[in-house]
Amino acid sequence: MSDQGARAVAAVARLRAALEQTASALARPQLDALLAGETEIELALAGMPILASMTAEERQLVRQEIEKTSGAVIRCRRLGAALGDFVRTSLEAQGRSEYGPRRAAPDAGQAFDARV
Repeated sequence: MSDQGARAVAAVARLRAALEQTASALARPQLDALLAGETEIELALAGMPILASMTAEERQLVRQEIEKTSGAVIRCRRLGAALGDFVRTSLEAQGRSEYGPRRAAPDAGQAFDARV
């Protein structure tokens, strides 16, 4: 296997590990781990060489590694959707209906009373 083929397989394996780390961070709300996973995903993608210059055998090895990665992608999607639903429901319970950049900043006098 050429150096470029080995780097591609290693980059996809690193991507899979980063996605699994991200899914674990989503399953147990851990913001630091989620942010670290995002950084690892970026680094893995940045380290991906151009696949067109590899042999057919090397592309097949990369494809097999990508297929292993698909389970982590599906897990991240499902956990991210569940977290989004949780945030939306929590905001609706507070009388807010929007989340993110579309939401205008609250008035200075508006506050949420969380006393028990």
